[in-house]
Amino acid sequence: MKRTTGWSWLAAAGFTVASVGVIAVLYRRVQPFAYYGRGFGLTPLLPDAVAGAALFVAGMTLATTACLLGAHRLARYRIHRLDWFFVAIGVLAIWSLAAGFFEQGRSAPGWHAICLTVLAASSCYLWATTLIRLRAGTLVETIFWLRVFQTLPLRQFAGSFVLAVVAIASLVLVSGAQSAIQAATRADRYNDMELAWWLVSEWGTKVGLAGLILVTVAVLCRSILSITAAKEAAVEARLREERFRAELITNLTHDLRTPLTSIVSYVDLIAKLDLPEPRLAEYTGVLTRKADRLKGLIGDLLDASRASAGNLPVRLQPIGIAEIVSQVAGDFDDALSARRLSWVGPPPSADVVLADGEHLWRVLENLVGNACKYSAPGSCVHADLDRAPHWLRLRISNRAAEPLTARAEELTAQFVRGDTSRTGEGSGLGLFIADRLTELMGGRLTVTVDQNRFTAAVELPVAAASVPLPLTR
Repeated sequence: MKRTTGWSWLAAAGFTVASVGVIAVLYRRVQPFAYYGRGFGLTPLLPDAVAGAALFVAGMTLATTACLLGAHRLARYRIHRLDWFFVAIGVLAIWSLAAGFFEQGRSAPGWHAICLTVLAASSCYLWATTLIRLRAGTLVETIFWLRVFQTLPLRQFAGSFVLAVVAIASLVLVSGAQSAIQAATRADRYNDMELAWWLVSEWGTKVGLAGLILVTVAVLCRSILSITAAKEAAVEARLREERFRAELITNLTHDLRTPLTSIVSYVDLIAKLDLPEPRLAEYTGVLTRKADRLKGLIGDLLDASRASAGNLPVRLQPIGIAEIVSQVAGDFDDALSARRLSWVGPPPSADVVLADGEHLWRVLENLVGNACKYSAPGSCVHADLDRAPHWLRLRISNRAAEPLTARAEELTAQFVRGDTSRTGEGSGLGLFIADRLTELMGGRLTVTVDQNRFTAAVELPVAAASVPLPLTR
């Protein structure tokens, strides 16, 4: 900290010496400053113009060296972290404003001292902070508009519009400052210029208004950046939560599979024993069914976590959609017969979709399985194909045994079931897994509910190949 303070004082001393040199040159040689210097009695107190020029060179060399050597430490100061663009614009506005007050108080020594101090301080600060930022490599990160255009790219209308407004306002401000300075120095005699008139008609309308527009646009853009940053933080937090949930589920399923495997093995051993107790066979059957259900639930959890994280490999290939639907439905013949359900599938066709065979089988297995579980006994399960030039939609619809209490958009979420009482067999993961797998294959799963009529539609891209590859399960 002491070394940082030392560089600051050394730079301040150099700028002070340089300012004295500039004042000596102005009030010795440059009119009308030389005239007022003689009138104020400053001429005998100041060095000659040559010495003043030497002081300026020596002071600027000292200040520049101090800024460059201490740049990395000085760059941490808040005064060198301010936005460089608005620092430059602000200094230019101060220069033009000081010119008007200088003109108004040309014959007053106090006005000379105040205006010269403001001009010297602002000029030295702009030079010092530019050197420090360039040397420390912080100039780019302290320019606000660069961050704005990273969020609002120039290829978008919003980015192009902001750039146009900033460019036009900056040009107006620069030309307005030049015009205001010329108007302030145009008078030949003191008091020829009305300060109030100059502030309103020259400086206010040309410099102040352009600066106000830049500040307003900057405030609006800062709000956009804040909203964007908050949105990105929320998305990142959600992704972290999903990754944590997926890892937790994966670890839990792996930990549960080991004891479950032991339970299933011992139940199988008990079932194979010829024990005299008749009720033991009944208990063993219950244990077997519950263990199988728990095994299926653990498998669903693991598949759901993998599908949610997108960690499943996808191998797209042409697949005959009617053929795979028929094969999946055939696996559920016993389940359909047990509930006296009629399966009405699509007629044989040559329609080919681009999908992953294993993932598509799992999607259809979940959808047909849901229909078997929740359809009203004695009803029909329909599967229809809708064709489009580039897409093919498979609709599987059934009439539910109980009214569906969950909304359609909620049914594809994790652990959501149509019966909120959760008295059925499902785990609430079937549609979630089907939705994620369909998305991984580049398709879309939509669910609609019309009273007790449930319809799941799978949209998949049509394959360019007309001959599907052999499907193996």
